[in-house]
Amino acid sequence: MEHTLSAVPRYLPPLLLPLRQTGGNDMERLTKRVERLEQDTGQIKTDLAVLTERSKNFATKTDVDALRTDQFKLRCEMLAGFARIEKQTAAQFARIDEKLARADAWTLQANGNFATISEQFKRIDEQFERIDERFERMDERFERIDEKFERIDERFERIDERFERMDTKFERIDEKFDRLNDRITWTLLIPAVLAVLGWVAKEVLIRA
Repeated sequence: MEHTLSAVPRYLPPLLLPLRQTGGNDMERLTKRVERLEQDTGQIKTDLAVLTERSKNFATKTDVDALRTDQFKLRCEMLAGFARIEKQTAAQFARIDEKLARADAWTLQANGNFATISEQFKRIDEQFERIDERFERMDERFERIDEKFERIDERFERIDERFERMDTKFERIDEKFDRLNDRITWTLLIPAVLAVLGWVAKEVLIRA
């Protein structure tokens, strides 16, 4: 509990009362000094009582030493914990660095493989382009061959038409030969047969 500094009541010792009653400048000065001294003494007592009351809540040297010891222990524990955390963190970062290094190596290898694969695909594309060009050339050749065969077919059609015309002509010639044979038969053979028959009949009659 805190106590405020209160004013000290003014009173004079019995020995100074006669001096005060005698009067005089010196006695008044002395009286004033004594009063001031009494006031100061009372104020000192009050302040001392307040300080005494407050000192009950002050920490002792033992408490301060114990607090310093606890702080030192806490600091040591914190430093040890930080050291452990730093070691663990360093180990974890080292593992992460190893994993990243492996990942980088794998990425480089994969990039190399992808580059090789892309080159192979480029070569395959080039080969397919060449094959396409060859097929295009073959298509052109086949188109030309088809054109030639079409022309040949046209020529054969023309030849067939000519043969058909020749067949019709030969048929007409055959018809003409048939007619000629008929004429020869009727104009030559029949008179010859009749002549032979007449000669035979004549010979038979003569011999008879």
